[in-house]
Amino acid sequence: MIHIDNQEHFNKVKQFAEETGRWDQLKEKLDYLDTYADHEKQGLTKCVLGSDFAPYSFAFLMMRKDADGEYRPWFNGGLIFHGEHDHGGNGGAPTFSVCVSPTDGWSIHT
Repeated sequence: MIHIDNQEHFNKVKQFAEETGRWDQLKEKLDYLDTYADHEKQGLTKCVLGSDFAPYSFAFLMMRKDADGEYRPWFNGGLIFHGEHDHGGNGGAPTFSVCVSPTDGWSIHT
């Protein structure tokens, strides 16, 4: 499941994705985070999606349900938008992340 921590930021990124024809790509990444490591049992994980300093990007906290049914922090990451603004999608400022191959769109970083 995804919990959106900053709805205003989410709406801004979604609008950008729709306007640039990238909504399907962003939605694919969000769907991946939504069901990450659930292994056919919905609700085992929760992704808290927040804003990131990188343009059109998100920071996230992945949480996992423990034996008591409580969600506990598991790991952090970013759903980072890459493109011409960060050295042709290879990473660097302003995203301060690295891509193995040039990327034009969103990439999950942990």
